[in-house]
Amino acid sequence: MSTLLTVILTLIMTTGCVICDGPITFIDEPINGYVDIGEDHSFSCIVSGLMNEKLTWYKDESLMMLNEEESRISEVQNEVSFGNFTTLVIDNTLQSDTGFYQCVVISLAYGGILKRSRKAELIVRSLPSPEYPLCHQSKPDTLLGSTMSMSCVSEKVTPPVTLQFTRNSKSINSGIPMTEKGNLVTVQLTKNTTKDDNGAVYECHQHSSFDSNYHKSCSMKPLNIQYKPEIKIQHTNPVLPGRETILFCQTFANPPVSQYSWKLVPPIKDEDIFVEKTGQTLKLLRPSIKQSGTNITCTATNEIGQVSSSVVLTVSNAIINSDNSYEPSSNTNLNNSQKGIRLSLDVVIIITAGVVIIIVLVVLVPVYHYCLCRNDNTIIVDSLGKEVTQPEVYYETRDGVILRHTVQDRSLPRVPTTEVYGHWRHSTASQVPNDLESHSYTYIDTEND
Repeated sequence: MSTLLTVILTLIMTTGCVICDGPITFIDEPINGYVDIGEDHSFSCIVSGLMNEKLTWYKDESLMMLNEEESRISEVQNEVSFGNFTTLVIDNTLQSDTGFYQCVVISLAYGGILKRSRKAELIVRSLPSPEYPLCHQSKPDTLLGSTMSMSCVSEKVTPPVTLQFTRNSKSINSGIPMTEKGNLVTVQLTKNTTKDDNGAVYECHQHSSFDSNYHKSCSMKPLNIQYKPEIKIQHTNPVLPGRETILFCQTFANPPVSQYSWKLVPPIKDEDIFVEKTGQTLKLLRPSIKQSGTNITCTATNEIGQVSSSVVLTVSNAIINSDNSYEPSSNTNLNNSQKGIRLSLDVVIIITAGVVIIIVLVVLVPVYHYCLCRNDNTIIVDSLGKEVTQPEVYYETRDGVILRHTVQDRSLPRVPTTEVYGHWRHSTASQVPNDLESHSYTYIDTEND
């Protein structure tokens, strides 16, 4: 009986909806909108054929509960000659206002939805919330060669942001796509650690085309790549008998080496060796030929592990040349003497060059100057046939004073067309080398009455 009643009620409601749905028509429907965050926006809807129905608004398939407390979003309804008019007004838009809006006709009789308008999408252009971006890393302290992952998370907004990884301020994640999950976007970087990563600082930089000046970033802790010690024993080879020798256990490790130990096979007496306080340096106080061939091992230990390295002690009267081959000490003396000879030859060459320079400056330069500037003392004959030798330099005396309006030995005749006499003002002549010409200059000084 109850099942039959349910079927009957369903048929009645369906029939009622069909009957009431017929005359209801959307004359104007809401359309998509884009708005910058903080700006105002509105959707409008006009419906004809309403009788006992109500217009309301849905967002993302949910009824919008408008009340006076939420004054930022309001609804205005009016009746016009051709139908019912409703407007949804959103003031000071927020990022949360992004979504799909619909104008919906609801039956007042039974509260069901009679008709829906098309969906209108509202996109609020904005920047991500101030807390973004967020950086995450698996663990800053990690072992050498292990896999390390880092991620950068931001908010999904319009226009979408770009996330850029940098390592010590250099870009490293070009081409890595962003993944979306819910309202978040993520960029993830995964790599195998190397020694070069030790101390490296990774950052995530966020940019947006919404504001060209916008830039935010987050930083991760410096990486601490840990590894076992690497050992290299520094020593002389071969060791000279009776001369104190130092062996140094050079290590590279992170964290630092906490303990050093030495092992000698066959062992050397304690009074013939000395180990420095830290254990990193071993001294052979009195090495002997008998100790040649001793295997010396240095072991270094840190928190990650323990590593050993060995060398074979060689005690000999010979030394190693540049080709790493052995030569007797007598050859060394010969080389030293040859080096001394080469040094003496260098000194001789320098002295010889100095002597040549002195000869050029002291002898050749004066001779050249004499040949260039000397006077051949050309013999000159005067009007009586008497030989007159010209001096190197002579000066012509200037006797008398040129007075105004007087005719003297150094006066010109009267200048034509004037009553003014011209007087000589002569220059001094000097004898110069024969390959140059002698010149004298004459000036005329005229005066007017």
